[in-house]
Amino acid sequence: MTFILRMPEARGRRAWRKRFVLWGFQTVVMAIVVVCSGIIVGESIRYELSVTPKPPATGRALIPARTLARVRWAEVKPRLVTRLRQPNPLELGAVWTTRRGRVCGLVHGWGSFGGLTGMTRFYTRGDEPVFKQDGDGGDGGSGFENEWWACNLDRYAVIHEGSDETGFCATRQGRDRCYDVKIQMWGG
Repeated sequence: MTFILRMPEARGRRAWRKRFVLWGFQTVVMAIVVVCSGIIVGESIRYELSVTPKPPATGRALIPARTLARVRWAEVKPRLVTRLRQPNPLELGAVWTTRRGRVCGLVHGWGSFGGLTGMTRFYTRGDEPVFKQDGDGGDGGSGFENEWWACNLDRYAVIHEGSDETGFCATRQGRDRCYDVKIQMWGG
């Protein structure tokens, strides 16, 4: 038969110090967890606010916003036409201005070899249109995409109603052609 004798609980300075150190360690760990959780929540809120679309101009702000949009479009459109060297009038998708006056949208262009490119995204830097094909323009490898999505989230005043779809199927010519091809492929 074996007996287990319980040791009396330690008392004195050493035991008290050990409990105090353990309590201090637990408190520091909990503080770190709370601070990290706060940082994560704060960053999540900041990110959500940065990717939430801003509301368009309404009410009293609508008239000045539309005026700004007309003025900006009058400055940008001739440069867009010159840049694309269009033999026909521009075919536009959705085009708008941001709160800062940047013009963004989609345009059906002709390539440098004379072929159709389909609806292509653009935004302006100053009054000059910028396309993805222009390269990064010195602002990083994903510069165009970052600028485009910032533009896309701030549709302050609409210049031209249209589709946000890119490519040939989004154009007037492409809508009929793409529809016919899809029906023929699936319908037999």
